[in-house]
Amino acid sequence: MKQRPTMWLAVVAGVVLVLAVAWAATLWIRPEPIRIAFASSLSGSSAPAGEESLVATRLAIDEVNAKGGVNGRPIELVPFDDASNPAVARANAQAIADSPCVAVLGHYLSSASLAAAPVYKDARIPALTGSAAADELTSANEYYFRALSPISEQARSVAEHLRAVMREPKVRLVHTRDSYGKSFAHGFASTYPMELLRVFGLDVAQGQIGSMDEALDAAAQEPGPGVVVIGSAADFIADIVKALRRRGIKGTIITSQGAARESYLQNFANEPEEKTRPGFFSENLYVASSLIFDSAGVAAQAFAADYMARAGTPPSWVGGGAHDAARLMIDALKRANLENRSDSKVADRDRMRIALAAINGPKSAVAGLTGWLYFNANRDIPRPIRMGFFRYGRYVTAPLQLVRIDQPDGIDLAAEHEKGHVIEFEDRRYWIQRVVYTGIDIIRVNRIDLKQNSFNVDFYLWMRFAGDDEGQTRVEFPALLDRGAFEPARPMQAGKEDGLSYRLYRISGDFKARFDLHHYPFDTQQLLLHFQNTEQRRELITYVIDRFGLRLADDRSSLAGDGAYSGLQLWRFLGLTYFVESLSSGSTLGKASLFGAEAKTEFAGFDAAIMLGRSSAIYMLKNLLPLFLLVLVVFATLFFPETMIRERVTIPVTAILTSAVLLLAVNSQIGDVGYTLVVEEIFYIFFGLCLMTILAGYGHEKLRDAGRKSLAIVLDHVAQVVYVGTVLAVIVLLYRRYAV
Repeated sequence: MKQRPTMWLAVVAGVVLVLAVAWAATLWIRPEPIRIAFASSLSGSSAPAGEESLVATRLAIDEVNAKGGVNGRPIELVPFDDASNPAVARANAQAIADSPCVAVLGHYLSSASLAAAPVYKDARIPALTGSAAADELTSANEYYFRALSPISEQARSVAEHLRAVMREPKVRLVHTRDSYGKSFAHGFASTYPMELLRVFGLDVAQGQIGSMDEALDAAAQEPGPGVVVIGSAADFIADIVKALRRRGIKGTIITSQGAARESYLQNFANEPEEKTRPGFFSENLYVASSLIFDSAGVAAQAFAADYMARAGTPPSWVGGGAHDAARLMIDALKRANLENRSDSKVADRDRMRIALAAINGPKSAVAGLTGWLYFNANRDIPRPIRMGFFRYGRYVTAPLQLVRIDQPDGIDLAAEHEKGHVIEFEDRRYWIQRVVYTGIDIIRVNRIDLKQNSFNVDFYLWMRFAGDDEGQTRVEFPALLDRGAFEPARPMQAGKEDGLSYRLYRISGDFKARFDLHHYPFDTQQLLLHFQNTEQRRELITYVIDRFGLRLADDRSSLAGDGAYSGLQLWRFLGLTYFVESLSSGSTLGKASLFGAEAKTEFAGFDAAIMLGRSSAIYMLKNLLPLFLLVLVVFATLFFPETMIRERVTIPVTAILTSAVLLLAVNSQIGDVGYTLVVEEIFYIFFGLCLMTILAGYGHEKLRDAGRKSLAIVLDHVAQVVYVGTVLAVIVLLYRRYAV
């Protein structure tokens, strides 16, 4: 007896030793992570943008790590806070150079990036920014890459927008005399007619505008109407806007994309003028941006939803740029074939620079949020600039946009110019794109027919757009079974609203649907209302989400109640979301001019997605209650006495036949879907339990006849435990998976 504690101690020691060895082995075989530095403004005046960049970057990193990392190695993001200060950025750059990091993502500010760039170059560590736009950042440093256009290109796009859309108004260009502002002024002045342009330079200090009164006074006192354009980094835009508004400038102000964030309006929230009259500073405030989510495609909106779920706030172009930069970096990591050893740091950094530089054309491009990404000769990614404006606290796409023509093959430019669809500036050609603010309001969903793969819905559709051209309304709903239910030429209402053409339609009919019934009856279904313009290409017309008219939440989901779905007894309303989508066609259409071209035609579309969840408890009570009773009856047979051994076999057989008929009745409600449903799996498990019960009864009888009564009793107990365990396991699994 005294040896027993010693024996138990030996067992415990052995278990501990095995666990320790296993843990050590895990550490030993765990692959060394690939470390990427993340350098940005995580504190200081630009902290909100820095935090947004970090969240967006981690979304991309987490996605690839969840799939096994890069060549089996996880990516580790190492944050460095530059505190929105160039001096701190330079000090951090040296720390990054001394670290095991093979590349840098950052910085947010151009000033911080320029301060750190020489250190990165000396350390031969490549850096990639998704936001810093100063021209010389990449032009003077072969180790710096940029996932957007330089600021001079952005400024030139603003100038071209003013010339094409606003018909060349007089412009007062107010810019800071730092690197960012000078680059902006140079790009703008190189494109805009000098006789219509007055330029005012401002001296700046870190975090504030200094010696600016005289220049701003002169800008405000410039006679005649016109537009004020602000060329400065994000840190200074708010101060300049405040100063101009307080000097009586009430007209249009256009800023660089540093202000293209709805949260930027917080810079004005506590000002007395804003409290007295909301919108005092933001009225007629336009901002150029590389990404505006209400007119972005599916990829950008999927990112916005993921970001919203992670951060609880909507993203801006800052997060979009950081996410694209991270995607480019991940692609370079896959190409670089890093050795990832302590003695290969410099060589690995060189491999990373070469891998990034190799993303230099359509064939090596990386899928981004707004299109394919690849670097030009200056290691920049020319991205189209879109013009947005603030209203009711929202930042939305402006009614007219310019879309650059990069592949003119197959386009009759002369004919399109004659129609007013194309405009030219020197060597650059643009489509003039009309933005259609679109909304769909559900009146009632009347019926969902799973067997016929259709649903019936009654809803309003409206469009608001610039001009009087009806081409924007010539759309079709491909899934609408009765094409006569929607006639674009016969709106319910037509007229002008807020300076834009307005069309309202009411549509009611049956729509085809593709239901996914794998999880039936615990399924959720999407009822998709999709329309497409198949007459005019996306470059001429695009549909955007009317965030004002729809009164959307920040995640672009509807705030409307579920009254429109109250007639669906077996369904509960989960949400209504909107998407901008396009239909691509690479067909040559038989045109000889397109035979050798790589260009494709896209047609704009719009989606409203209704999400419904089946009320599973109600469904099961109405359809599966007989099955639940059969489960209990068959289980009871395991307790029958020996005198009822025949019933132990016949009752499960009858239960199988009865449940088979019930399964046919269930399947008749949905038709032939070609795959196994969860409800069918439940029936199959029940069939298995019935067979087990039959075999247990047969075995019990054989053992009893052989005189092994005690073993027959054990067999009954085992069957009872297996039966109950299986039923409980199914219930727990269904609850955990579907939260019934």
